[in-house]
Amino acid sequence: MRPASSRDTATAEVQHALARPGCAVCQLTHRSVGRFLKSIAYEQVNDIDLRGELRANRGFCGPHAQRWLGMSGNVLGTALIYRDAINAAVRDLSTSPASRGVLPSLLGARPRDGVCVACRYQADAADRYLGTLLDSLSELASAVATSDGLCLPHTRRAVERAGRRAEPLVTRAHQVGAQLIAELDEVIRKEDYRFKHEPRTEAERTAPRRAVTWAAGLDVS
Repeated sequence: MRPASSRDTATAEVQHALARPGCAVCQLTHRSVGRFLKSIAYEQVNDIDLRGELRANRGFCGPHAQRWLGMSGNVLGTALIYRDAINAAVRDLSTSPASRGVLPSLLGARPRDGVCVACRYQADAADRYLGTLLDSLSELASAVATSDGLCLPHTRRAVERAGRRAEPLVTRAHQVGAQLIAELDEVIRKEDYRFKHEPRTEAERTAPRRAVTWAAGLDVS
């Protein structure tokens, strides 16, 4: 038996994600970002280049900073990263126009134009998994057809990258969207006082949340 290649492994990951509820690319990206943050906390916190990026950007962006705080065991990593970030921020403030009585435009603003390192990793991971799906569409056709499809943002990104080759994903998006509309129609109907006595199905109870997630994508930060 030949050893599994990295492409085989990635394809298997996508296939397993397609069998779960929700957008496979969102799921895999969310997991990947979590692993990345853990690697920073436990392995890369002393990486000079990475610490330099985090210092320049004053740490993580808001959503990724909240996810960082939600992870356990990051006390030392947090202290090291944010001592650097706050030290640089205070130094900036003391030399900014604000300290000379000019409009304090820097207060509350990110003082650098760099992208949050976790945001960049997130975008790369999403494109990587989407690329795997597009490259493996023929072998994953059955899994796509029985899945929840991709969220709207990732379906659009697939079309941007692959054009007509992404047609199976677009077809599934049409089907999932039509089903969501039907379920939301029932939610709306049963909000009418004349029909409030009718029991809601499980699909109807979860339809509003699933509709938001499908339209906006899973919050992977």
